[in-house]
Amino acid sequence: MESARVSTFNRPLIRPILQKREETNQEIPISITALSESALDKRGIRNSGDLIGEVAGMGGFEAPGAKGTTVLSMRGMAGGSPANLSLDPAVTIYLDGIFLGKQVGAATDVAEIERVEVLRGPQGTLYGRNSTGGAVNFISRKPSGEFGVRATGGIGNYSQRDLKLNVDLPTIGEVGEGLGSLAAAVGYQTRKRDHLYDNDSPGQEDFNDRDREAYRLSLKWDISDSFFVDYTYDHSELDEANALEQVVGFTPVDAAGMVPRIAALQGVLAGAQFWASQPGTDPRIGSRWIPSIQQTIADYQAAETRGSGRRDEGHSDHAPYTNTELKGHALTLTWDVGDITFKSITGYRETESYVFGDLEDIDSRLDADGIGSYNDLVHLTLGQLYGATGGFDPGIPQLPFDAIWDSIDNIGAFHSKQDTTSEYEQLSQELQMVGSTDSVEYVLGLFYFEDDGEYRRDAIFAAPLAGTAAQYYDNSTEAIAAYGQATWRPGWMEERFAFTLGLRYTEEDKDIDYDYPPYFSPFAGNVPGQAISLEESFDNVSGNFTVAYQATDDINAFLRYSTGYRSGGFNGEIFNNPYDDEEVEQWEIGIKSDWWDGRMRINASLYTYIWEDIQTTTIDTSGGSASTKVVNAGEADRWGGEVEFLVAPIEDLILSLSYAHIDGDFEEYPDVCGLNDFADTCLSGEKYAKRGSSPDNQVSFSADYVFARTALGEWTGYLQVNWQDEWFESPMWNAVVSDQPVVYPHQIMDERTLVSARLSLEEIELGDGRMRFTLWGDNLTDEDYPVYSINFGSLGPITEQYGDPRTYGLEVSYEY
Repeated sequence: MESARVSTFNRPLIRPILQKREETNQEIPISITALSESALDKRGIRNSGDLIGEVAGMGGFEAPGAKGTTVLSMRGMAGGSPANLSLDPAVTIYLDGIFLGKQVGAATDVAEIERVEVLRGPQGTLYGRNSTGGAVNFISRKPSGEFGVRATGGIGNYSQRDLKLNVDLPTIGEVGEGLGSLAAAVGYQTRKRDHLYDNDSPGQEDFNDRDREAYRLSLKWDISDSFFVDYTYDHSELDEANALEQVVGFTPVDAAGMVPRIAALQGVLAGAQFWASQPGTDPRIGSRWIPSIQQTIADYQAAETRGSGRRDEGHSDHAPYTNTELKGHALTLTWDVGDITFKSITGYRETESYVFGDLEDIDSRLDADGIGSYNDLVHLTLGQLYGATGGFDPGIPQLPFDAIWDSIDNIGAFHSKQDTTSEYEQLSQELQMVGSTDSVEYVLGLFYFEDDGEYRRDAIFAAPLAGTAAQYYDNSTEAIAAYGQATWRPGWMEERFAFTLGLRYTEEDKDIDYDYPPYFSPFAGNVPGQAISLEESFDNVSGNFTVAYQATDDINAFLRYSTGYRSGGFNGEIFNNPYDDEEVEQWEIGIKSDWWDGRMRINASLYTYIWEDIQTTTIDTSGGSASTKVVNAGEADRWGGEVEFLVAPIEDLILSLSYAHIDGDFEEYPDVCGLNDFADTCLSGEKYAKRGSSPDNQVSFSADYVFARTALGEWTGYLQVNWQDEWFESPMWNAVVSDQPVVYPHQIMDERTLVSARLSLEEIELGDGRMRFTLWGDNLTDEDYPVYSINFGSLGPITEQYGDPRTYGLEVSYEY
């Protein structure tokens, strides 16, 4: 006998957004994972960043120094630096049918999510631009039309306190009478938590706290039996201290990699001590410089001794934090005319995000005497200058001794400081016509999109040598598209075959206005600003062809060919850095099947793709700062697959197991050359480049069990175990040192196993409602695992950012 809990995964999930029509998960010939509201609750998923490592084939990371800004990777395809406002995602995110144009702030919380759909592989036909890796749909809950309250409160370690409140209001009016019926729902969510890591620098805020809020208003206006209006307003805020970016090592000073930075500093110290002993040399050598070199060596040695591994504390010159606010409107009009449905989806969104503070944890603040732990480039530069004069200050403008010392006093001698504001707004309009005949189901659509971004970056790296250079730009996009997709069921073999063909044509116009302001450098003095305006047009035809075969009522197999693209554009973080669009072609074979009278489900897919002109981002330090450089990286030919297995072996127990594998790096990747670009000074890009942000193997296991049904309520347990292989944080870390190309080793992200669990007493009757008490824990084994790393190249530091330690708490819910 099939239990009620088994039918949870056997019940059809209605999906009007996915194929623009209502179909069940098992009927759709696409590799898709759908997470219900219950599954999202148990996995603690409140935003797109929470999906990383939870869904087969999905990876990614949160941008260092930018909370709530996350890049998603699917099947090895990722969108590059998520904090860069001039880069588009490679995995699209939709919220209530509205495409989110940028990754900045896209991982803030959503007040009430009903379900999430993850579509793997290129989705260039129905989802269009920037869906080379796939698409993720967040669908929020619509008003029920009946009065209801859903409230959840929670507490946990690190002083965690959460509250979620959603209220459905009764319907006003009647469908088809007067103005029809109107239903409304409102929601509010807040999540707060104290810091995870101490800041040992006096007067500085601690690292990695949580402070998020989300609001939501949803209206459902049914004017008649055939005309419906849905409106949603969502608002999210994030105001948090950023994660601790631990320094775990340093790059060598020379291009050959033979001179460690600490050894170079010790050599500079010996020279400084000699010069200070000579009569008449610059007195600042002994009074300021030598103590600073000694402090720097001590701090660098301490960082190297600590090495990798999650620490409980760190330092900062400028405590890092993120402040982000998002607002969104979604208006959907639906009109049913016989067998045809017309739909209009209008969306408008605004995002404003400000990030500030260190990207490493070395305290370089100066004391009252101007002594502190300077970044090593300052010491090495002063060593070259004093070495040329024997320790004397010549007092002439051509040798900027005074300029460097004055800049240290005025700017500082720290390694990094973010100071960036991103403002972004977008408007989209989509028109759809969905219909069917006896043998053909079709959808036709028109899509319009425009956006505008303003980026103001006053970040400083390697202070004060690079000066106070800033990066300002405004960019915009205007895109139009037309698409169509049809499924033909010719009636062969009892209508078991279905053929789907889809095409989409897109045109995009992109422009950028660079306006880099003038700045001061101790070497170049007052440097003039740079300004230029650029524009470019792109167009693309994407499509898919699928053959589906319904072998039995419970087994559906498909063969799918699909393409996708990501348009080119202009990178605002590097002056005049245009890049071309990228394209992907994928073949996929899959099966969806139910067995054992619906008690077991096995879905599997195997794919291979060719990804060309890949928009790869690297950290460029050639200008003395750490900026995102975009390179069209050539070609990648990869293959992989996913298997998802669910079974209900006994009454009240559901087991789930998923596995994802991907294989392949790069077949073509640009060579890394020195400043002179001589062929004999270039290093092979194909030899060193690695697939980033995606482990070779991922495994996820869960067990959902009802221990007992009592007069008080149901005792339930949920266990989730996620394992993933080691992975590379970026395709390549490279730099130019003394005009020579250098490729640095990867700081490989370790494999990890994360265990979470929930124990609940639920279905407790209280008046006309029900209560639930839940004890929960995440990362129960307190796994120590890095989630991202930055190699700052010629600037010196190598940093790592770590996942959260063990957290646990109590949650109380009431639903009426």
